[in-house]
Formats: sequence, structure tokens, C-alpha cells
Amino acid sequence: MATQTLPNTIAACNFRQFLKFGLVGVSNNVVDYVTWRVMMSQFHWGWLPAQLVAFMVSVTNGFIWNSVWTFRGMGSGTRHAQYVRFFVVNVISLGFGLVLMKTFLVLMNGQLSHAGPEELSHLNIAKAGAIVCCAVWNYTMNKKWTFR
Repeated sequence: MATQTLPNTIAACNFRQFLKFGLVGVSNNVVDYVTWRVMMSQFHWGWLPAQLVAFMVSVTNGFIWNSVWTFRGMGSGTRHAQYVRFFVVNVISLGFGLVLMKTFLVLMNGQLSHAGPEELSHLNIAKAGAIVCCAVWNYTMNKKWTFR
């Protein structure tokens, strides 16, 4: 039986960790999306305030699962300090995601401002695009800074 070399072992560990991060991310996006839709459909909020509430709920969900499963045993400092770093990473990602969502909506609607309600299909496409773009940022920063 051949032994794995150190670079192969590190790559395998990083891949498993990235998969775990991805699974937590899927759960975060489900929590985020459900919260976002409930805020818009049940409380008649606009997409932006609904997204801010959904963000708060999903960030907390993500921190809990990433700290106890994905990056278990990693990181320095108190749990509070880790949460603050995690929150900062996600606030930056939120800003980036909102800019991306607006950019995608402008591209789909062909205008900077839109007076009426956005098409749900356009909102879903814009949101999905922002999620994909922000995932790489979140993993890298949480691995290198939050849970280093």
C-alpha cells in the first residue's frame, strides 16, 4: 500500500474542508432564501430590507456550523472574536453580493432604476449569480482569517 505524500494529504484535507464549507453554504442559502421570501411575501418588504434580515439569520447559522464542523478545532481567540471576524467577512460579502445583484438586475432590465416590482425570475437569477461569486471570497477569508 502506497503512502500519500504530504502535498496530497493537504490537498485532500482542503478538498474535504471545502466540501463541508459548501454544504454549510447550501444550508445558509436555504435559510437565507426562505427568510428572504417570507419577508417579501408575508410581510411585503422590498428585496433589499428582506435581504438584510435574511443575511443576519444565515450568518449566524453559518458561523455555528462552520465553527463546530467545517473548521472544528481551528482558529485562535475567543468564540466571540471568531464570530466578529466571521461577521466582518460576511458583511463585505453582503455588500459585494448586493452590488452584483443590482448589476445583474440592471443587465436583465436594461435600466438603472426600475419603478415597478422586480420579476421574481430576475431576482432569482441575480441572487444565484451573487451567491456563486461570493462563495470563493467567503471560503478563502474564513479559512485564512476567521478560523486560521
